[in-house]
Amino acid sequence: MWLVYILLIAAAAVLLILSAKEKIRADPDTETMNRMFLKSAAFLDRILRKAFGKGGRKKAGESAHIHEDMKLLYPSGAEHRAYRYRVEKLSGLLFFCFVGAAVSLLILLSGRMEGRLTEDGRILRNPYGGGEVWVELKADTGTEEKDIQLQVEERQFTREELEEMIAKITAALEEEIKGENESLDEIRTSLVLPDSVDGYPFSIAWLSGDYERIQADGSVNNAEIEQKGELVELTATLTYLDQTWEEEFMVRVCPPILTPEEESRRQLEKEAQENEKEAVHEESFPLPEQLGQQKIVWKEKAEDNSPWFFAIILLAGAVQYRFSDEALKKKLVRREEELLRSYPEFVSKLVLLMGAGLPVRAAFMRMAADYQKKQKKARSYVYEELLLACHEMESGVTELQAYEHFGQRCRLPQYRKCMALLSQNLKRGASGLLPALLEESERSFEERKRSAREEGEKAGTKLLLPMMMMLVVVMILIMVPACFSFAGM
Repeated sequence: MWLVYILLIAAAAVLLILSAKEKIRADPDTETMNRMFLKSAAFLDRILRKAFGKGGRKKAGESAHIHEDMKLLYPSGAEHRAYRYRVEKLSGLLFFCFVGAAVSLLILLSGRMEGRLTEDGRILRNPYGGGEVWVELKADTGTEEKDIQLQVEERQFTREELEEMIAKITAALEEEIKGENESLDEIRTSLVLPDSVDGYPFSIAWLSGDYERIQADGSVNNAEIEQKGELVELTATLTYLDQTWEEEFMVRVCPPILTPEEESRRQLEKEAQENEKEAVHEESFPLPEQLGQQKIVWKEKAEDNSPWFFAIILLAGAVQYRFSDEALKKKLVRREEELLRSYPEFVSKLVLLMGAGLPVRAAFMRMAADYQKKQKKARSYVYEELLLACHEMESGVTELQAYEHFGQRCRLPQYRKCMALLSQNLKRGASGLLPALLEESERSFEERKRSAREEGEKAGTKLLLPMMMMLVVVMILIMVPACFSFAGM
């Protein structure tokens, strides 16, 4: 996997270099994770559009409904906003790919840096008090690889150091001795000689009647034993302060049932363990260099969890990419809510200007000009649509079409009804437009009041749970002192 991570990081670096001249900058509202690869995303988007032609947008991740939503949210610059939205989504995905590869590579490298196999073929021990450790190795003979599991004890204390210590131990159970063996009368694998005190050389002191067969750590050497087996006496010395107990166990060591591959692995383990025992007071020890006539190349097995981290981070990037559209939908909902709130004010201003003698078109132009003066202070969706309608009329679109487009873009029935009144006035020249708009203005204000009451009722419902919790707290504050006062009486 390390090669995949390096290739991904290198690809990200190449993208950053190639896209350095892209003319795009992050907006103030651009999310942090979408900023780093913004230029790279723009570069990829341009390449995709060139490669796929008119279908490049869809290949780059922009669907038709998103483009339409952008027209609703940003009437004046929908094309540019759709382009930035597409590029920012792609930038977020590139960010997650890069971070996933970098983090996973660091995890992989940190796991390999903690290895115990040195370059000169020696195994490092734990320091004093570090405890024993199992090292998983690969023995490469040139024709095959063998998995070797080697038990490496911590660096042992010298006799002078041991004499300065006091061993304080507790006993272990008899059933633990046999380990994975069926019974003590048939021992084929290592015994379990438990130790319960960390930082001391002994917790239970085990003595073997034959250390060639059973060593002090419980490992069994039964490679060259006869089929009938050999009896070995084990003595466990349990010590607690100044008291000691001794228990004797007779165990029968039987030969293992090994395949040729297991036999060669056992031979390697035996030689490596012998080297470990011979250099028990040294910081490291050598591994066997040959198995028969075959030269051995040792490799340490390192657990690689980095693919899981890489998959999780990529999944997070995919989720972020998928649910980016949800934020767009929320913006559309907020837009409709703002349009609904702005409707009474819009109709009221229209009625006021028309009552002053201005025709509908001039009223539209006047409201658009007033909005442009304060556009930097506050942005309004209804006046953005109004501004777009004025631009259409200035560019040659008829008033009737401009009003119809205005109602279609706002999408709410209130605006469509208002625009229908204006269109009807243009078609038929009816004289009752102003009274109809006055009636519509009064009705919209009533609907706004009703909507405000409904929102207040919803807020009251949401506050019900906190109020109940506060009531419980008040009841506790009242009842607890009262109970204590009665108990005192």
